Amino acid sequence: MIKLLVSDLDGTLLNHENNIQQEDIDAIQQATRQGIGFAIATGRMDHEIQSVLDILHQTGNGHRVSQNGAFVYDKDGKFIHANTFPHEHIQDIFAATISEKTLTSVSTETDTYVLEENWATREMQKRIFHTLLIEPALKEQLGKSIHPSKISVHGKTEDLQSLQQILDERFADHLDSFISDPSCLDLMPKNICKGAAVEQLMSILKIEPDEMACFGDSFNDVSMFELTKHSYAMAQAPDQVKARTEHVVPNVAEAITDLRSKGLL
Repeated sequence: MIKLLVSDLDGTLLNHENNIQQEDIDAIQQATRQGIGFAIATGRMDHEIQSVLDILHQTGNGHRVSQNGAFVYDKDGKFIHANTFPHEHIQDIFAATISEKTLTSVSTETDTYVLEENWATREMQKRIFHTLLIEPALKEQLGKSIHPSKISVHGKTEDLQSLQQILDERFADHLDSFISDPSCLDLMPKNICKGAAVEQLMSILKIEPDEMACFGDSFNDVSMFELTKHSYAMAQAPDQVKARTEHVVPNVAEAITDLRSKGLL
């Protein structure tokens, strides 16, 4: 039987307007009323997860994996894990991401910074639940007064893929990279990923792999999919992502319906 449901946000529960389908809300509520545990695992920040839990009517009832596994809290707000970039290389990594074709943002546990305000940052602001901080001296403060847990590069998929290859070759010992959205490349401290974080959560909750189901749509969800045979990719996910899951569904509600039809909920 399933004891824990784990869901990604962007492209899985959230659309580009930060809306959630009512059928997904209803399905999650029905599952949690049965006593099934629920967790959100996302590239977004922890306080954004809490905003989504409010929308889902799951305040105080959801475990939280933020910034692709950099921070983990249980449903009671108990701290489980945190990780940030080592300061020795962070300024060089940040400098390597800067391009006229892309926008780079830097996240700590509580804040997101950009170098300047422009049309790209204004578009980005529409998609997040908190206010971007403008810091022209961002590079100089990295590793000193600002300690990043994630760097995100926003742009066209083909530009991000080219940059990812360059960064992976240059900083292979210091970071892992994930295309978390067709328009977003996430850079994380080495060996930090959703799968490792969810595995920690499962260990604390004493949940076995066949007692967990997860839902996602992108490359940063693959490490979660590898933990369990009950993995579901959204229909719009890239083919390479769908190939790494057991099931493909149009939405979270359909995944939960499938689990229920198999007598797992």
